Amino acid sequence: MTQAEQYLSPTEEQLSNARIAVQRFAAEWQNPVADNLRSLMHEDTRNLIPPMTEPADREGVVEHFRQVLTQLPDLKVDVLQWAPTGDAVMIEWQASATVAGQPLSWQGVDRFNLRGDRMYKGQVYWDTRRVAEQVAEAVKRAQQKG
Repeated sequence: MTQAEQYLSPTEEQLSNARIAVQRFAAEWQNPVADNLRSLMHEDTRNLIPPMTEPADREGVVEHFRQVLTQLPDLKVDVLQWAPTGDAVMIEWQASATVAGQPLSWQGVDRFNLRGDRMYKGQVYWDTRRVAEQVAEAVKRAQQKG
């Protein structure tokens, strides 16, 4: 059987931890504060989030989002759906923020592994080119108005 043919069902404990983690993720991202995101991760987590080129530990992730939230202070992320497999959870989400007075939104997926109800490894996926194009267009429109 190939990896594509296998599904690793979570144990009852893993499913319970996944529910808790997703609920906390959803709550933290409604009005995110970089330092509060620390509570979602173990200290030794290894997370790769665009545009990072190497995974970061918990403090690196917090610093990454401190910078993001400085640029996008009204950023929020809404959970659309999620699914567990073993100790992993996949969350499909929609992000929204204002850039140069223009509302932007994009979708992506977080995939993370849990130890208890906090992540120890994660990777985030979204169409970074499309988001960059949306940001550039918003800035261009703002400059044309100004």
